Amino acid sequence: MWDTSWERSRTSEPRFRPRIGREFELDAVHVIDARTRGFLSRAIAIGAGGAVAITGGYGLATGSYVAVEVVWAVAGPMLGAMVTHYFGSTGKDTR
Repeated sequence: MWDTSWERSRTSEPRFRPRIGREFELDAVHVIDARTRGFLSRAIAIGAGGAVAITGGYGLATGSYVAVEVVWAVAGPMLGAMVTHYFGSTGKDTR
């Protein structure tokens, strides 16, 4: 007798069905999203400000401000993106 187990897979009845769990509450998702954005924006602002301050102090001590230029080249675009996100225009027809 031949093995006909392959015929079972051709039936319309699926073998595995996903179990649908409880959905996330929308308020909880928004709170987590806001906390994450707040943490990241604070971390970027404090980290960039601290790095510029430290390299500025190093520049004052040594007389060479190359380190400040390098740190600002990295931190400046991040701060610019953050400021543009929070203080940029929100409407579509701003003129």
